[in-house]
Amino acid sequence: MDQNSYDAQLDALYAAITGRQNFSYRADQDPLYRAYAQRYIQNGRMAMRDTMGQAAALTGGYASSYAQALGQQQYDEYLRALSEALPEFYGMAWEQYQAQGQKLKDDYDLAYQRSQADYARQQDALEAQRQGEAAAYQRQQAGYQQLYALISATGYVPGDEELEAAGMSRARADALHRAWDEKHNPPVRTQTIIYRSGSGKSSGGSNSTVVKPSQQGSQPVKTSGSAGGVGRRADALK
Repeated sequence: MDQNSYDAQLDALYAAITGRQNFSYRADQDPLYRAYAQRYIQNGRMAMRDTMGQAAALTGGYASSYAQALGQQQYDEYLRALSEALPEFYGMAWEQYQAQGQKLKDDYDLAYQRSQADYARQQDALEAQRQGEAAAYQRQQAGYQQLYALISATGYVPGDEELEAAGMSRARADALHRAWDEKHNPPVRTQTIIYRSGSGKSSGGSNSTVVKPSQQGSQPVKTSGSAGGVGRRADALK
């Protein structure tokens, strides 16, 4: 049961407890008393007839005021016994009223305890989830830092599962790898020298191009021109 259901149940029980009418008792509206009274009245009438019959037999079978008086007396005894039983029925009705009120309170307490227990379980579950998420985040951050350091130090190329576990995008990993590659494998830059072969006085002669690596000590990778000019170009490059 969710918290809203518990709240609705508690509200209904609280309304039933606080909205109860004050105790009142009417014997004519008490089914138990009415059944008891009907039986007593019936038995009283039977006792009255029997008494009157017995009295009439003593007088030769004729009714008399004496017989009627004895019968009425017997009937009144039953009514008196019925009236004496009325406080007992009042007490039973009061006890029933009290029991009903106590049951409502017990039901309310039980529903409240269940709601609190469920709420505590929900909070425990949420706290466990938060702790789990925090631990997973910390593990991911630690994995990210380790993978970052590994790529930056060695140029390591991680797989998709490693990237997902560390929370690192492929673009970020590629950028780190390019930075490592540029640092440890710089590109070779070349320098092109164009000069004119032949003597300085002559406007004739051929052009020669030398592509020379910028790093000191490297050999030319391309030369062109006449054989005579090769020596001069070589001397010029010294």
